[in-house]
Amino acid sequence: MANSNKFKSDDVPALPPPPLPEVAGVEEDFSTSLERLRNEVQQAKAIPEESARETALLSALKNCRKCLEDAEEAKVIATRRVTAAKEVYENAAQALSGYTPLNSRVAGIGNSSNKRAKIEKMPRVSVAQLAEDASYPTNTLYLPPSYTQGGSMDEGLVSNFRDSFYRQLTGGAVQSAADLDGFVPPPTNANLKSKAQLKEWIYIAEHWATGVDGLDAGQFRAKHKTWYSRMKPVTYKLGRRTGIHIRETDDGTKYLCRHSKDGSKSIIYLEIGQVFDALFEMHVMELGHRGRDATKNLADERYANLPDAQIRAFLDACPACAARRTARAFS
Repeated sequence: MANSNKFKSDDVPALPPPPLPEVAGVEEDFSTSLERLRNEVQQAKAIPEESARETALLSALKNCRKCLEDAEEAKVIATRRVTAAKEVYENAAQALSGYTPLNSRVAGIGNSSNKRAKIEKMPRVSVAQLAEDASYPTNTLYLPPSYTQGGSMDEGLVSNFRDSFYRQLTGGAVQSAADLDGFVPPPTNANLKSKAQLKEWIYIAEHWATGVDGLDAGQFRAKHKTWYSRMKPVTYKLGRRTGIHIRETDDGTKYLCRHSKDGSKSIIYLEIGQVFDALFEMHVMELGHRGRDATKNLADERYANLPDAQIRAFLDACPACAARRTARAFS
């Protein structure tokens, strides 16, 4: 299905610019004012008579205090101006990076146990709604199918490959892929997640703006502040692990996603059991065992949590790549 997220100039909503703070009058040039005050202090210090000198210094001190207060006020105004200008800039950047009017968003899904699931339906609830003008990419998401063979590998070879990969990925905590259901990755690992952990993240993201279980939004966020600091669920300052949102299929299945690095589309978080199949599809089936860079570039386009360490573990376990390395060593 074609991506309906192509930018059009008439797709951009009319966003009223936030009011900029007013500046109270035109002040004397600051550097000139400072120089005048320095001269005033020096002249007061040079007065020989003690009483007159103290009087002059006291007057100079009052003038310096007034200058300091003016500078502090200017700093506050400048900070407010920077904040307001950032809001205007971020509104424009969000619109350019993927805004699509609500009435033109297409819902629907094609799903098959033997084919990749295409997810088109937009999220019903999202922490990205913290921003009033939040917008969401509408690109198609792909779930990797489960591979038992392919790329000139039979079922036995792929099964051994899968087991070897997960042993290396988990540092020996998992001896075979059949043990994954009982494996819980460390909570501090943001890239390796079980199905239950991703379900918890979806629950947090879904209720971030509202609260749940008797907690208001502030209490709920305080309870999950560690998750926030790690995931940063916002739609501005787009970058790695930002713009967390939920995509949902017609059958009610929810998937945690984030924006891509450039903010142009959303990419999906995979549970640990899907990592092998996603890498197998890209490295073996599509790229024909090309190297790490090619695999990593493609992974970054599709998935939110396939870092370099996972890709290296996969390439190290790949039997075809191992055979090729051995052949080169003896050539």
